[in-house]
Amino acid sequence: MIWQPVNLTAVCPTNSSITACSSFGFIYLNLIVQLFGDSFENKIKRHYPSIEPVRDNEEYDFIVVGAGSAGCVVANRLSENPNWKVLLLEAGPEQPDVTLVPGLSSVLATSNIAWSYTAEPNGKSCLAYPGGRCPIVSGKTMGGSSSINTMIYMRGNKADYDSWAELGNKGWSYEDVLPFFKKSENNKDIERLEDRYHGVTGEQNVSRFTYVDEPSVIMTKAFIEKGFPLRDPNGLYQESIALTQVTAFSGKRVSTNTAFIQPIRHKRKNLTVKVNSEALKILIDENKKVYGLIYSYNGQNFTAFAKKEVIVSAGSLHSPKLLMLSGIGPKDHLEQLGIPAVQDLAVGENLHDHVTFSGVAVALSDEIATSISEFEMLNALREYDEMEIKRGPLSSFGVSNIMAFYKSDPNLTAPDIAQFREIYDWKQSLDDPLTAGRLPIFPKSFYNAVIPRTAYTSPKSRGYLLLNVSNPYGPPIVYPNYFGDESDLIPIVQSMRYLLSFEKTEAFRSSGSYFVREPMPACKDYVWGTDDYHICLAKSYTTTTSHYVGTCKMGPKWDKKAVVDNNLRVYGVSGLRVIDASIMPVIVRGNTNAPAIMIGERGADFILKSWQHK
Repeated sequence: MIWQPVNLTAVCPTNSSITACSSFGFIYLNLIVQLFGDSFENKIKRHYPSIEPVRDNEEYDFIVVGAGSAGCVVANRLSENPNWKVLLLEAGPEQPDVTLVPGLSSVLATSNIAWSYTAEPNGKSCLAYPGGRCPIVSGKTMGGSSSINTMIYMRGNKADYDSWAELGNKGWSYEDVLPFFKKSENNKDIERLEDRYHGVTGEQNVSRFTYVDEPSVIMTKAFIEKGFPLRDPNGLYQESIALTQVTAFSGKRVSTNTAFIQPIRHKRKNLTVKVNSEALKILIDENKKVYGLIYSYNGQNFTAFAKKEVIVSAGSLHSPKLLMLSGIGPKDHLEQLGIPAVQDLAVGENLHDHVTFSGVAVALSDEIATSISEFEMLNALREYDEMEIKRGPLSSFGVSNIMAFYKSDPNLTAPDIAQFREIYDWKQSLDDPLTAGRLPIFPKSFYNAVIPRTAYTSPKSRGYLLLNVSNPYGPPIVYPNYFGDESDLIPIVQSMRYLLSFEKTEAFRSSGSYFVREPMPACKDYVWGTDDYHICLAKSYTTTTSHYVGTCKMGPKWDKKAVVDNNLRVYGVSGLRVIDASIMPVIVRGNTNAPAIMIGERGADFILKSWQHK
């Protein structure tokens, strides 16, 4: 038997907030050892039989690269046909059980089950970070980012998918994709939702967290006072305040690995799953027909052959990287690296993301402060481990508890602002180098706080991704270009004006909550609360939501930036598709995990229909 442990590098300070730890996942490693010892170490390991590398000349019908949000779905659907041999490759290790604890989500971003990069500076964002470089993170384990994310199940707006169709992508309107959202979904709260828009028979569990903290209640009440309806944002109307739907059940994360692969992995003999196996190059013959790939396992390179198709589902950072390593991408860039260009396509372009920022804080009164002792922390960990249905702060993730969607301008046809919040303990950023690198250091005049964050969900800024000139197989060079189009700042400023009015609500006044008016260090030359101050915050304390999309853009043949067609086939190369969030021509107005699962379903359906009579 072999196992892959998680290297948890972040910690919580003594006397820190249990809710803060549930929000950020900063749990003392020494507390874990004290409480669980070797037994806990065993609990965070996922055991599987020893995996042998693929032999040379091993042949499959389909090879799926990347066991993330889309790739797990694709592998599941293709292996339903017992006559098809399917290989699923994942560059990272097995998904450890520690990922099942919602309250530990943020600590996973700096563990060995995440790809951790930094953004290239553009002089307009991330200015308070060393070198102007924000963190760039995605999942590197079975389940991909669905194993380390905040678990939010949010589809976006009907208008998003209709716009994809209007751009020339037939079959991608809202009415076209809704059945594929519903196919995967097993919604456990359907009695409180609009059932026309939800599924209850799919593999992917969706529910609400079993624990909601007091700051979430306060923020929800404030939004309701301001006239927001409490309703299903995945239903007919997105504009709302809502207790968030998440890919969790009974207080535990349900990744796409948990939902789509674990139940079938050892039952379907035609499905082979290989972890720690990074795809290096897609093999393409002289007729531009894909026939397999080369991948690395345990320091050695192996070849696997595909009789039908190779499906790239490695995500918006790694799908374009693999295509370019294989000679599919911008010709000039490939030639610079000495890679023969097989097909000149705009791979790596059209990169965009939902951007937000830190720096605005709502102080909490002593009555709802959540600081606890080390002993209480130990008890919380013990209680979570012992509960069959997990409850309490560790069964939730404060960032994800509530979300609001609204318009920065009432004349808009759809919401363009997503509002969420975090719990913050200033001691964390002072005492913990991980947090100091991710979050700004707030003034010491308060202890516990809510950080309201506003994310602009329709950004105009576009960046790009390139191979690393010094080492093409190393980390890609990522230029997200946040606020490259400075009009993206306008909705954020407008939304902040609105947010400040919440201090007058009864929910804030009765709870003793108020905005902290000490300027952040990088913006101390501006008057707190003004538009210029908020622009400074956005440019200085920029934060990604890790919703990277667009780098293998879907579009009609006449679109010079398109990489794949509406059936997700790579232009100019046969036997090759890209099926993940990188195909989004324009980002959706919401989190990208649920859309990536849908894209997996939609792409698998295209493949099944292509080969059903062959």
